[in-house]
Amino acid sequence: MATNTVPDELPETAVTRRDALKLAGLGIGSVAAFGVGVGGVRAVTNGAFSAGSGDPYDLWHDWSSMSGTDRVVAAGVLACNPHNTQPWRMRVNGNVIDVHSDPSRRMPLNDASGREHFAGLGCAVENMVIAAGSAALTAQVTLFPDGVASDLVARIALSGGGRGRDRDLAAAIPRRHTNRGPYRSTPVDLSGFTEQSSRVDGASVLWLTDETVRQKLGRLYVEATEAITADSAQSREAFSWFRSARSTIDKHRDGLTLDGQGLSRLTLFAAKLLPAQSRKDGDAYWVKATREVHTATAAAYGVITVDDVTDRTAQVNGGRLLARMHLTATALGLGLHHMNQITERIDRDAASGNPDAFSARWAALLGRPASSGLLSFRIGHPERTPGLSPRRSLDDVVTR
Repeated sequence: MATNTVPDELPETAVTRRDALKLAGLGIGSVAAFGVGVGGVRAVTNGAFSAGSGDPYDLWHDWSSMSGTDRVVAAGVLACNPHNTQPWRMRVNGNVIDVHSDPSRRMPLNDASGREHFAGLGCAVENMVIAAGSAALTAQVTLFPDGVASDLVARIALSGGGRGRDRDLAAAIPRRHTNRGPYRSTPVDLSGFTEQSSRVDGASVLWLTDETVRQKLGRLYVEATEAITADSAQSREAFSWFRSARSTIDKHRDGLTLDGQGLSRLTLFAAKLLPAQSRKDGDAYWVKATREVHTATAAAYGVITVDDVTDRTAQVNGGRLLARMHLTATALGLGLHHMNQITERIDRDAASGNPDAFSARWAALLGRPASSGLLSFRIGHPERTPGLSPRRSLDDVVTR
């Protein structure tokens, strides 16, 4: 519920020249002259005073107090997933949970091969396995029990007698959020990921830490981001999943929001004072952030690798491992940001019959075929706490 008071975290000082320059870089530099008072109504409309609260965010706050099958299923709904499309439908029958793909939540232009969609379903599966294990339950997972052509992606059978494993990762479930903000320059100790790297069959993690490799990869990410934003159809599809006003967040309870962009408190509040950005402005900001924040501050990159990125089972298993990587990063106090622009362009070019502009350079940086690099992300010590993403309720996604 919105309040009529300014939260404690909002800055009390005036907008400085340096702040104004930062806002101008976001395309909202006029906020300095616009004034908080004039934009008060719009600030309420855009959720400036209600970020992270209300129905779309209840599951994050309530999960730790939930129990039984609901707790396990809710862990799946809180899993990382592409563009927060939440690509799942679930059917619960006693202690059996069926995880279905929801085709209406695919992004055929930005995820032409479906790799991210099915990896997101794998993330949900693994979150549920982790939640069950932490509650001393055994989760028996069967992938594609009706074949890969079916939308039934996984069947999870719960039973007693578990050993109470993965408690640290389960505790991270309600704290795990994608951190798109800047990271500090402190190197990352990757030893904490070692145990989790081998926990999922058919998928592994390739770490890219060499400075020269990171710089080359960063330039490739920027180029891929520019290519996506220059592709008007791809850009429009991505923008259709952006929820700028609080009313659209409440209505859809999915997609990307201003709160999840890793902005400073001042910039975030200012952004909510003004009318929603156009697609063109949003694209320009994404390219700028990719160049000046995301790639410029990445301490390391991780790539989930599989034998064949087009194999549905491999996609799901890659997502299962990605979920463990993100929860491990959260437990270690690290930020993790999913960055799949390169593979999105590889798949887009292949589906469109265009020349392949990225596979060879992607393969050279990986030191292995492009067909093995499923998903990628950056990690580091974050400067800011990430915002919560909206989630649909169990009633919205679960059939009993």
